[in-house]
Amino acid sequence: MSFDELSKPEDIDTKSIISLQELDPSPVHDVLDIESGEYFPRAASLTQHGAGISIPKLGLSGHRWDSWLTGIQKYSTYPPTAFFILHLANTSLIPLVTRSVPASESYLLLTRPIYQAPGLEHLVLTVPIIAHIASGIALRNIRARRRARLYGAETRAQRNTLYFWPRMSLQARTGYFVAPLIGFHVWVNRATPLIVEGGSSGVGLGYIAHGFARSPVFWNAFYFFFVTASVWHFVGGWATWMGWRVTTARRERGQKGSLDGYLGLTETKSKRQRKMWWVVNGVAAAGAALWLAGALGVVGRAGEGAGWEAKGWNEMYSHIPIIGEWL
Repeated sequence: MSFDELSKPEDIDTKSIISLQELDPSPVHDVLDIESGEYFPRAASLTQHGAGISIPKLGLSGHRWDSWLTGIQKYSTYPPTAFFILHLANTSLIPLVTRSVPASESYLLLTRPIYQAPGLEHLVLTVPIIAHIASGIALRNIRARRRARLYGAETRAQRNTLYFWPRMSLQARTGYFVAPLIGFHVWVNRATPLIVEGGSSGVGLGYIAHGFARSPVFWNAFYFFFVTASVWHFVGGWATWMGWRVTTARRERGQKGSLDGYLGLTETKSKRQRKMWWVVNGVAAAGAALWLAGALGVVGRAGEGAGWEAKGWNEMYSHIPIIGEWL
């Protein structure tokens, strides 16, 4: 046996020892934030194949999907926000100033072509809202699978013992609460007039006021929850994009059954976090109160319409599925 052959194991051991790196011990955190996607290391963009040859790694890792879907969820809120501000002016601010529904209708007619033009309405509202909801559901599915891997769930029975979705924050809850309300609002004000009259040219603040006069309890309750949850979701979402995590904060362990974890009121919260909580929720409360003041206080009290216009509105309300007879 040659000298070179005898020295190979020693060389390998020497290289192995040299390649080792001494690391300081670090504590293991009891609570892991798997929602952020940072628990598992990011996959390298290149993989080694053979000696000194690198080939690109095909496909998208879970964390890259996180980035793509988070981007879609974020930027899909921009067009609806523009509509949101315009709609606030038309349905609340202008009626508060004029104190009259007929006087406010002319302003609504001026801005209606901006967000009801063919194609533009779907570009500003329909597509972004669907993309926002779909990306949110996809993100939760990805994080649910990540959570199953984190806790070692390998079989279907083991995965079923865990919650399918991670706990939802207040932001997610308001979003899923608002989604069907938006659908009903669109059905009443866009789809039903299209089915009955072939368009929504006759739908305006007078149509909404007529509905309030026909069923005041139902519509006051509906718009109260619809406006309040929508404003909180918008304000909380924009606060999150700007780094103020208030409505997206999750409960800590040991706080089951308490709303403190969702709302951020825990004794361990810093002064800055408490300030953020008051600012974000204060802005949301003020925005909801302002919108409701014009929508319920002015439009909701304008009374029924008259003549052929009221007859057409009655026909449209009666064609609303299931509850049309009571509206």
